[in-house]
Amino acid sequence: MRHIWPRSLLGGNLLLLTGLIVLAQVCAVGIFIFFIQTPRVENTASMEATQILLLRRLLAATPDAPRRAQILALDGIADSAMTVAPIRAVDLPNYWLRHFLARMEAELPADMPVRWDGSHKPRRLWVRLNESLAPGDPYCWIALQATPVENDWFMTTVICLLLTQAVFPALGAWLIHRRINGPLKRLASATTSIEHGVWPDAVPVAGPAELSAVTVAFNRMTATLAELDATRAEMLAGISHDIRTPLTKLRMAIAAPESFDAPIASAERFVEDIDAIVQQFIDFARGHDDEVATGCDLNGIVEELAADYAGLGTDFSLVLAPLPRLALRPVGMLRLIMNLMQNAARYGGGHLSVRTALDGGMVLLAVEDRGPGVPAALLDQLKQPFLRGAHGQGKGGSGLGLAIAERIARQHGGTLQLALRAGGGLSAQLRLPR
Repeated sequence: MRHIWPRSLLGGNLLLLTGLIVLAQVCAVGIFIFFIQTPRVENTASMEATQILLLRRLLAATPDAPRRAQILALDGIADSAMTVAPIRAVDLPNYWLRHFLARMEAELPADMPVRWDGSHKPRRLWVRLNESLAPGDPYCWIALQATPVENDWFMTTVICLLLTQAVFPALGAWLIHRRINGPLKRLASATTSIEHGVWPDAVPVAGPAELSAVTVAFNRMTATLAELDATRAEMLAGISHDIRTPLTKLRMAIAAPESFDAPIASAERFVEDIDAIVQQFIDFARGHDDEVATGCDLNGIVEELAADYAGLGTDFSLVLAPLPRLALRPVGMLRLIMNLMQNAARYGGGHLSVRTALDGGMVLLAVEDRGPGVPAALLDQLKQPFLRGAHGQGKGGSGLGLAIAERIARQHGGTLQLALRAGGGLSAQLRLPR
């Protein structure tokens, strides 16, 4: 079956449609034969037999002289003069004539055989009667004109029907294939472009609804892959740029330790900077999609991080409202809040605070500082990878902290917004569903 079925869509549609139409024709012919034509032929044979029996009774009730004249008017001949051979199934033109005569013989008495004369024009049906036309011959035959049951144009009709069954399915398959072929060619062309490293424009959404859905999904996948490719290129460039500075300092600490007051401590700090930068890149690339959400105390996470920062010499004032337990990804949420607090500690310039509250149907967590802030037009850009505000230049970091935080917020069904505070400073506001 795998070798018989065409590999092309057009060939498959053509074969399928032709097969269905032929099957439908076979079913239609079967219904016509068994429920229309067969009853019609049988009814005609029964009616003919009834008329012959009625004629027989009428002739039997007619006086001899008029009866003889009536028999002769029906092309009657004596039994001894009958030249038409008895009926043989192989001599009859078609199935329906055989069925018609068989039905008539079944309806007529045994002493009234019938014979078909197909050589005469018009064709005639002979029936034997118990009447005498010649001395010593008790039987005679009368001829009834018969309309042939066969169709002289049968083969022509069959050929035309087969040609029709071949042409119209081919036309239908071509029309179906035409609607499908265009969108498929565009998808194939776009796929080839991606294979050669060129990101194509969005494929036009056209054609049947199913193909349109495939095209929309393909465009969405292409956009995602292009974004991932651009992010990969940015990450490589970012890693090369951000690691170069602490790596150069580390070389100096190793090659010229006399240039540093505490060369070993300086080298350790440079290594820690490199490790922190690499870790942020890993977090950004990996995400936390595979982490299972569990019931967590958001205030508890904040208090734990604030205690860690206090141990490092950075104090956050806490204003924590009572909150319900939330379904959170613990490691991801810890990374989100730590990035917000680390940004505030690095760029905020003191007066750091974290507050939580219930805000309608959402839980609000705000990390706030009194730093120099940024222009309002640049707030949304700070959440893009590798971007830093002007005040952040030269203070280390990879520019990924807020991008990682926003991604984790979206994974939790929440949002992360940046806002300027009255009196100066920045507020990073996380909203999570309750």
